[in-house]
Amino acid sequence: MRFRRPPAVGVICLAALLVLTTPAHAKTRVDLGEDEVGLSDTLDRYREYRSWKARKNPLVDYAYARLCNVDSQHLESDIDGECSPPNGTVVLPGCDEDEPVMPLWRRTRVTVRSPWSNWEMRIGWACPDDLLPQLTRADFRRLTIEPTATHRQPGARGTVLVNKGIIGWVEPDERTFRTSLLDYGIDVVTWPVEYTWEFGDGHTLTTTSPGGPYPNRDVEHVYEQTGMFTVTLTTVWEGKYRVDEDEDHEWRAIDGTALTTATLAPFEVTELRGHLVG
Repeated sequence: MRFRRPPAVGVICLAALLVLTTPAHAKTRVDLGEDEVGLSDTLDRYREYRSWKARKNPLVDYAYARLCNVDSQHLESDIDGECSPPNGTVVLPGCDEDEPVMPLWRRTRVTVRSPWSNWEMRIGWACPDDLLPQLTRADFRRLTIEPTATHRQPGARGTVLVNKGIIGWVEPDERTFRTSLLDYGIDVVTWPVEYTWEFGDGHTLTTTSPGGPYPNRDVEHVYEQTGMFTVTLTTVWEGKYRVDEDEDHEWRAIDGTALTTATLAPFEVTELRGHLVG
């Protein structure tokens, strides 16, 4: 992938790597239920830029430009002209086959007639992948994933016999979603990877096989007692996502899993008895 260099005003970084002279910044904590995600200053600044880009506040201006001099008292760019000979080294991030994105600068003024302030670097050199939001486990688990279709043999009209058992299976279909994250359009695809069957008598079975109807016996359980039982299936889902603004349209693995639970209708396990007839 080759990342096209942005124009004077363009896309800003989500998680940019700053040059050596830029100190580490505090993080904003965002409550996502069971998980917390740290949003860096870079992400906050990116959101400010997107807001400005949508509304074009005349008192604020953004531009991309190279960083001239990392050892000077004030960070300088080549926006207003060529850089002076450097007295320090600007370290560019390694982006594999991608071209790093230039730093983003901002200037402000009090009124439309006031002079502009000096340019201030808001985001340093970054890789294109750093400019995209990450779909977290918490985001993944917010999606309403329809549980897998679950079946058993004997079926609802069949008789389940003690010491004979049942066979279970699922339909391991993918689920697709269209959602958004921080105003980015996101495509999500998820699929089942593990199944835990709870048979209602204290026994469980965990497997990666979806099973199948007879003669498949990957998911089989024999009941040793008669009575009413309910089978519950917990499915583990993995997934991938794609961000609209990614020029590569690359699918990225979601770091974490989601769970769904399906409960089959209760059924009775009976004992088959012989009877003498005249």
